[in-house]
Amino acid sequence: MAPNPQKRRTPEEIRAGNKRLGIIMMLIAAVFFLGIVVRQYLLSRG
Repeated sequence: MAPNPQKRRTPEEIRAGNKRLGIIMMLIAAVFFLGIVVRQYLLSRG
């Protein structure tokens, strides 16, 4: 689904897309680090 080259995104649309991307990336990072913390906790319990 290629975007129409004649239609330019408005600044509001660009900002909304950037915000959505930032939230997704923060969630991925949070899940990654939470997984590391849980793994260390479980391994330390022996």
